[in-house]
Amino acid sequence: MTTFNKEELLHLADLAGLPLAESEIALFSEQIKAILAYVDQLKDVQLSAEIVPLRTDNVLREDIAERKPSAAFLAQAPETDDGYFVVPKILDEK
Repeated sequence: MTTFNKEELLHLADLAGLPLAESEIALFSEQIKAILAYVDQLKDVQLSAEIVPLRTDNVLREDIAERKPSAAFLAQAPETDDGYFVVPKILDEK
């Protein structure tokens, strides 16, 4: 079982920049100990090397590219030029 003490909690709180009151120290120490005890249970989990797929059928729709007239989209743009959207320049040329 993993151990956790007050000094480790104070060190973590210092690293995180969190001031802790005495009542919080006792509370958080117990909570962290409970979390670590729960995580320790993972050591007992038996895993098999075989991976079994849970679902083999595709539940997603097929992606189909559809060509649509661009005039409706361009009409909504604040500014266009020769059939293209005009956007602000964000990169410097070097």
